[in-house]
Amino acid sequence: MVTVKQKQLIFKGAMVVFLLMIVSMAGCLQEKPVSEQDQVSTSPKITETMLPKTTMDKVSNELKMLKSKGWSTLATDLGRPRTTTLLWYHLKKLIGFEPKVVFGNANKLNAAIGIPIKMGGDSSVPKIKIKGVDYYIIDPMIPEIVSEFDYGYVYDDPGSVMQGFFNNFRLNTDDVALVEMWMSETGVTLSYTDFPVN
Repeated sequence: MVTVKQKQLIFKGAMVVFLLMIVSMAGCLQEKPVSEQDQVSTSPKITETMLPKTTMDKVSNELKMLKSKGWSTLATDLGRPRTTTLLWYHLKKLIGFEPKVVFGNANKLNAAIGIPIKMGGDSSVPKIKIKGVDYYIIDPMIPEIVSEFDYGYVYDDPGSVMQGFFNNFRLNTDDVALVEMWMSETGVTLSYTDFPVN
């Protein structure tokens, strides 16, 4: 005759077998655990040579990313002065100091962004000397660091340009809508909010 204790052991054993069957049917158990050697890493390995060494290397990487995301489409929609403002502000947030705005020589609205070498650090990217100061000049439409630019005046920021030209550089409500639509389509986050919006 089976004792009460034996019945309890049989019941517990049956419960364990039942639970193991449920777990294995759910696919939670593997026949063989995967070793670390068998696992394939999906994250890219970042080497020290890939990390930006100077501010300009960081800027150069950012410009390449923006270009790969279709920046030129947004730039065409905004026009050169407002694209200059947008990129100026974005780079200001990225690098932690204010780049310069450089007017074009014949056409002042043909603006670019200038970062003094002393602020950007020594880099292999092209440099242009403007009034005795070496700059890295960024064409905002491409966006890219360029080796030639027909320059005129240099301003501290888009808000300090001559009064007659200021409204050309100012982002308005329609411009902000274009920027936000581009960001949602590309997944890129741009900094631009310090400029007043009409």
